[in-house]
Amino acid sequence: MSRRPRLNYLRAFDAAARRLSFSLAAEELNLSQAAISQQIRQLEQALGQALFIRHNRSLTLSEPGRAYYQLVREVLDRLDSVTDQLFPDAARDIVTVHCTPSVAALWLGPQLGAFHAAYPGVEVHLRTADLLPGRYRGAGGDLEIARLAPGAAMPEGARLLWEARILPVCAPGYLDRAGPFADAGAICGAALIHTVGYGNDWHRWARAFAAPGAEVLSGMTVDGLLIALDAACRDEGVMLGRRPLIDAHLADGRLVEAMPGHDGLRTAYVLKGVCKRRPVRVLADWLLAQAARDTAAMRKCEGVCDHAR
Repeated sequence: MSRRPRLNYLRAFDAAARRLSFSLAAEELNLSQAAISQQIRQLEQALGQALFIRHNRSLTLSEPGRAYYQLVREVLDRLDSVTDQLFPDAARDIVTVHCTPSVAALWLGPQLGAFHAAYPGVEVHLRTADLLPGRYRGAGGDLEIARLAPGAAMPEGARLLWEARILPVCAPGYLDRAGPFADAGAICGAALIHTVGYGNDWHRWARAFAAPGAEVLSGMTVDGLLIALDAACRDEGVMLGRRPLIDAHLADGRLVEAMPGHDGLRTAYVLKGVCKRRPVRVLADWLLAQAARDTAAMRKCEGVCDHAR
C-alpha cells in the first residue's frame, strides 16, 4: 500500500477508534470483524506505527493513534460536509428515534430545534412507544432511548446517556400544606402518585430509604410519567420524578424536592442503535454530548447541595 491511506481503511479506523471495538466497528460498517482487523493492520503497516493497544478483551488508542484519530475525524467530517453542500438532495436523510413519551416531551423534543439548526440536512422522526423492559415495540428505528431495568446489564453496543436520579417531588403548595417531611417514612404516608409500569419505584425507594416495615400507601395511579407530572404540578400529591427529565420543572418552581438534598434512586438511560449511516452517527454523537452536558449540570447541583448540608 502507498503512503496515502485508502479511504475505506480510514473509515475502518474511525469507526474502531470511536467505538474502541473491532466487532462494533464491523457491525457499524456492515463488514466482518476479520475485515476490519485486516484493514487496521494494513493501515498500521503503511504508517509504521501501532494505532491501537490490543488488550485481551478491549482496545485503547496509542499516543500516535489518538493524534491520528483527531486528524482523520476532521478530514472525514470535512468530506461529509462538502458532499452535503455539493449534493444536497443526496445529503438529506431521515433518522428515526424511538423513546417514551416522557423522554420525547421533556428532554429530546425541546432540543431538536438546536439540532436542526446545526444539521439542517438531517430530518429527525420521533416515535414514542412503550419501552418497558421486554416490551419494546419500536422495531425499525435507527436509534432507541431506553431505560434499563434495575440490575440489568448494559446491552451490547449501547451507550450510557445518563444515570437518572429518582427522587420525590411535589408542588410547592402541597409541601407547604403537608410538609415538611422529616424522613422517608413520612413521605410514604403522604398522597402518593403511582405510575403504571413504574409501580415498584415507590416500594424500591421505601426499601432503600425508609425504616423497615414502612408502609407505602396506595393512591392515585396514572398511565404515564407525563400524567403523573401534571398531577403533581396540580398540587395532588408526591411523585417520583426523574432528573434530568424534570429539571425544567424544578428550575422554574413548578415542582420542588419533597426532601431537599435527598440522593434518591438511580436508573440508567441508554442510547441503542447501530450507526451505519452518517446522519444516524451525527445525531447519536449530538445526543451523547447533550446528555453529558445535563449530567455535568446535575452533578454540579448535587455538589452545591452537599456543600450546603
